[in-house]
Parts: sequence; structure tokens; C-alpha cells
Amino acid sequence: MKYYLWIIGCQYNEWDGARVKYFLDQLDFLETKKPADAEIVIILACSVRQTAIDRIFGRIKNWKDKKILVGGCILDSDKKKFTSRGIKLFDSSSFESLAKLLPKDVGPSSNLTIQKFNPSTALGAGNTSNYVPIMIGCNNFCSYCAVPYTRGREKSRPYEDVILDVKALIHRGESEIMLLGQNVNSYKINQKTKPQGGPFGIKSDAAESSRAESRDLNSKLKSKSDFAILLEDLNDLPGNFIISFMSNHPKDMAGDIIEAVAILPKVKKEIHLPLQSGSDKILKAMNRPYTKSQYLKIIDKIRKANSDIKITTDVIVGFPGETEKDFEETIEVFKKVNFSLAYVNKYSPRSGTAAYKLGDPVLWSEKQRRWRILNDLVNKK
Repeated sequence: MKYYLWIIGCQYNEWDGARVKYFLDQLDFLETKKPADAEIVIILACSVRQTAIDRIFGRIKNWKDKKILVGGCILDSDKKKFTSRGIKLFDSSSFESLAKLLPKDVGPSSNLTIQKFNPSTALGAGNTSNYVPIMIGCNNFCSYCAVPYTRGREKSRPYEDVILDVKALIHRGESEIMLLGQNVNSYKINQKTKPQGGPFGIKSDAAESSRAESRDLNSKLKSKSDFAILLEDLNDLPGNFIISFMSNHPKDMAGDIIEAVAILPKVKKEIHLPLQSGSDKILKAMNRPYTKSQYLKIIDKIRKANSDIKITTDVIVGFPGETEKDFEETIEVFKKVNFSLAYVNKYSPRSGTAAYKLGDPVLWSEKQRRWRILNDLVNKK
């Protein structure tokens, strides 16, 4: 039986997609790159932007003869729209959830069991991904963002499981391994859950070794932030690799995290620090609990720790209430920081978020103008 996999959105969806692909391939499903050739269409949705959801509804009109399964980030309002069209939803973090929706006459051709591919630490990258999620969800509730409503509150993966996943990728020969989280700075080390090992060669002996290596964590936790400790311990693993990570939140950018990036040889000299706006008024409306001055002080600490660290950012133009003066303050920050790269996004209202109630008063043409100015300042260098 053939399936078509459509992945929309962030790296976390890409990681989930790699896990789904690996699972289905082991069940002898055949992937096709053409939806017309597939009996099953599997979609990993993204609810961050309304346009992404609109694209899905636009395309599924042409797939009435297909079995359509949707996972990923989905708001409750969108879930109702999907189910009203007879589309089945599944939890993309659970192979069992997906398996229940597959045709009953299709299954593993060997002794493969669903349980084998449903551990909390499933690396799930098949042979395609170098991502290792260290946490899922978000506690920040930025007024424009749907993630806390689709992925839930922050939940950190057990420390040992992260170590095992990174070891598996090192063993596979990955040169760069990216740690994923909506806010990696707030990662919390959790040793209460026993590591279960991934499906790519990491077995119980490695898990036991990982437990032994982490026995001194209690003393470290008293003096350093958990994410800084994780970076240090990953840096100490043998092998020729680089650790990168995203994304960070300025409110949780501790000094020891900056120091870890600055001095650890296996940690990439790059920090992605979302600004979103240079205006204190707009930051407050976005529910971003820092000021322009506080953000610039963090930048100064990074520069002093290691001037070679590249700084990248996210910014939103045209947020409700953003005046020309507010925008000019964002330009000022861009000129002061000299970002290496900036992801400039034009605001679009998202139903279900707090900012949706503010409307969308900034004209699209004005958003495009502001986008062009910031993009030219950084990305055309």
C-alpha cells in the first residue's frame, strides 16, 4: 500500500515526519512523492499561521478518494473542521495512535511490534534527520502564537534519553546535531523516567552507561542551569561533531548558557535569539517579558563572552498597533546588533490566540514595506 507524507512547519514536525516515515516503511508501506498514486495521505499540520491550514483544506478537496490522516500542531477549532470532513486525527508523537487508523489488513511482515517503535526516546529520524528534540510544548503564551494550544505546556525529555539519541547520531556519523525545543533555555533535567533506547542500535548496555555517566548531575544542578549542564555533557561525548540548538527565549538566556556556547569546542558558535520587536510597547502587547534594553544587554554579554558568536533572530512586522515609530525602534536594534541572519515575518492573525482579538489594522502593503527594509538590512549583506 502506498502513502504520501506531507510535512508542514517547523523542525519538530520534520522530526515527527521522519519517525512516521520510518515506522510506515518498517510496516512495508511504500512512500510515493505523488499524492495521486497514494491510497493514504498523511499530513503533519502547522497551526502557527492560518495560511498553512488554509493550504491543507485547499488541497484535500482533490483527495476525496484517499484515506486522509492528520497529525502535528492543530488547534481545537481546526480539529473540528477536519473531523467534520471525515478526516481522522492522530497524535504524531505516538506510533500506536497512527497504527489504529491504518488499514487492518496491512501490518508488519516480520516480528516487528508497535511497542518496539513507541519508546519515549525513539530517535525516529530514519536515515534523514539530525534533529534531537529535548522538550516539547511551551509555557510562554506569546499573544501571537498557537504553540501552547497545539503542543501543550513545556515537557522536557529525560536527560538520559537525549544523551542516547545524540550518541546514536554520532555513531551514524552526523557532523552537526541540532537540539530542538520551543525554548531550550528552560530545559529541565528529568532522571525519573528510565531511558528506553532508540531503534537504531542503542541498546540497554548503552543506556546503563548513560545512567552511570549522569550520576554526578545532582552536584552540578546546584550551581548551573540544566541546559548549560546538558551542553557540557554532550560536549564531552567522544566523536567529531558539532551541537547546535534552537530556539531560545531572551528571558531565560542565563549567563552559563552563553558561557557554554562561548567556550565549549563542540558547541556551534551561534545563538538564535528571537527579538520579535524593538518596541517595548509592542513587546508588551506580544507578551514578551523583556524590554529592548534588556535584550541589548544580553547581546552585549554574548559579544563579550566570544566575539565570534553569530547571532540570528526572528522578528514580526505589522503586529497590531505597530506604528512607524515602533518600527523605527526595531530598525535601531537591527543596526546595533548587526545580526548574521534574520527571519522576518509579516504578522497574520491566528484564530485562538490572544492577539487575534486585536484585529489586523496594519495594511498588507505596509507590512511588505517593513519586511523589505529589515530583510535588506540583514539578509542582503
